Amino acid sequence: MKWKNWLAAILVCSYPAVCMAEPPLLMLDNGEYQVPAIYTPASATGRGAEAEKRPAVVLLHGTASHKNEVGDLYLKLAVRLASQGIASLRIDFAGTGDSPVDYLQYDLNSATRDAFIAYQYLIKRPELDASRIGVVGFSQGGLIAQLLVAQAPEIKTLVAWSSVAGDGSQAFAGMFDALYAEAKTNGYAHMKFDWRSPLKVNVSWFEQALQQRALSELANYSGPVLAVAGSSDTVVDPSSALRLVESAGSADGRAVILKGADHIFNVLTPGASQPDALLTITQQWLTEHL
Repeated sequence: MKWKNWLAAILVCSYPAVCMAEPPLLMLDNGEYQVPAIYTPASATGRGAEAEKRPAVVLLHGTASHKNEVGDLYLKLAVRLASQGIASLRIDFAGTGDSPVDYLQYDLNSATRDAFIAYQYLIKRPELDASRIGVVGFSQGGLIAQLLVAQAPEIKTLVAWSSVAGDGSQAFAGMFDALYAEAKTNGYAHMKFDWRSPLKVNVSWFEQALQQRALSELANYSGPVLAVAGSSDTVVDPSSALRLVESAGSADGRAVILKGADHIFNVLTPGASQPDALLTITQQWLTEHL
């Protein structure tokens, strides 16, 4: 019988800050362009310090974001995981962060390919245990994480933050139709944001979104699944977290709703407790499941 755990709200203690030098920027070759990446090795003194090989995690960012994520959430997570003996690799998708190509190169296929290249990079590193690799995806990065585990079901665990959960355009309800109409006319659509200049989204992204069946395919994934959402998220309905967990073929799934958190877990709000809660929940989950 599946075990599913729904938490309406959660309070957790803070975690002490850990400082470390930023690792160098890597460029991974996906056959068409270079994918910027930062590999954070596991600490020599963390959990499993005596083990021959360490676990690791791929970190996949959301729409119009970058490898460190908003408020440096992924950078902070990488530092926490390293202190617990878990390595990580975070990447920039096409047209974001340090990517050398235009955002028009981004679509679901290219993002899934980049995520798979990142996964392959980790399993080939001699100090890592290829059987203990996890993935974390934020917002649309959560969809890419779902597509990745469909392609590589041996991935040990899936963690989704504020993730969309639905087949076809259902995953992007509320914004899809108008933008798709524009993209069919021009070859791309202008996606606007409050915090940055608009992005040109290729019509291929919309066509692939219509065809994707990530939520249905998640039934074939048996690894542990954690989905975290904010109760005040107005971008992605927080009920998506529960839907994602219930759709998975895992016997170990948990959906957590952080009370009062918005789509980015209030990370830009001074003094907010939700970012630390998110990082602590994720760190504990990965420590237990990798």
